[in-house]
Amino acid sequence: MSDTVTTVEGSSIRPTRYNGKTNFSAWKFKTLAYLQSLGLKEVVVSDPGVSFPAETETKTRLGAAAVAASGSDSESSSSGTSKKNVELKMQKCEKAYSILLNLLEDHLIDLVVNVEPGNAYRVWKVLLETFEAKSTASLCHRLDLLMNIQFDQDKESFDVFKARLTKLLLELKERGEVVSPVIQRYVLLRAMPPSYESLVQSLKINDNLSMEEVYTHIKDYYEANQRRHGSTKKEEESKFRSDVNTNGNSSLASLRMRKCFKCGSERHLVKHCPKQEEESSESSSDSDQSEADDGDHKKKKDVKKKKNVFTVN
Repeated sequence: MSDTVTTVEGSSIRPTRYNGKTNFSAWKFKTLAYLQSLGLKEVVVSDPGVSFPAETETKTRLGAAAVAASGSDSESSSSGTSKKNVELKMQKCEKAYSILLNLLEDHLIDLVVNVEPGNAYRVWKVLLETFEAKSTASLCHRLDLLMNIQFDQDKESFDVFKARLTKLLLELKERGEVVSPVIQRYVLLRAMPPSYESLVQSLKINDNLSMEEVYTHIKDYYEANQRRHGSTKKEEESKFRSDVNTNGNSSLASLRMRKCFKCGSERHLVKHCPKQEEESSESSSDSDQSEADDGDHKKKKDVKKKKNVFTVN
């Protein structure tokens, strides 16, 4: 039995050290599997029901129990068996305690510094209370991201969106939450833009499709939209060139970035420009003033002529 344990301990299945930042759930499952292979899992996940005094007292008590069990002829065989069981359980606890501490980075040892030496159950409980809560918060955060994911075809391709969705599903799986294909399809169809409504409705009622087939149908629809968009853009460019060749540079100017050539704003054209209107108003005012001045000058000239006529007479 001891040879088997030694072989397992020296093998490559031993988990890596936990640093408090990586995925706790994954480390937890690996550690439990490792302890189970050594026959130590039971003293870690459940209270072994033994007391853990100071380390020196523990050794003294175990030594005395061993001497009493071997040298006392007055004790019954059942009592000796019970003591042996307690001794064996204590040995398992101490071994599991040593393994757990060696699987923690040095800066995490302070978390269990107040735990009685040899009490692997208390060490495991402290780790769960410290990191399981963080893992739960992280799990809830990823569930929120999954349920609110959206596909915007103007900002990303469908392959990029699929990669984002797959990454969330894998992260949830690592934390022990496997999302069923039905929920995956619901999240996927819910993430589609309004323009995909006809496709979404057809995929909802087709229960025979696998998830990969659903992905394929959506990607085909996305690529068809992209081709139509590209065709429309080419038609617009062709029309643009035709208008330029027909109407010359004036049409070219109007078909470019349609903006005001007076102030540079893209919200209006030059004929509606406030500055243009202000200048037109000022020009009109100057013209009126000029006409008024011309009228006054003419009146003065007529008056002068009349005076000269009277003087001659």
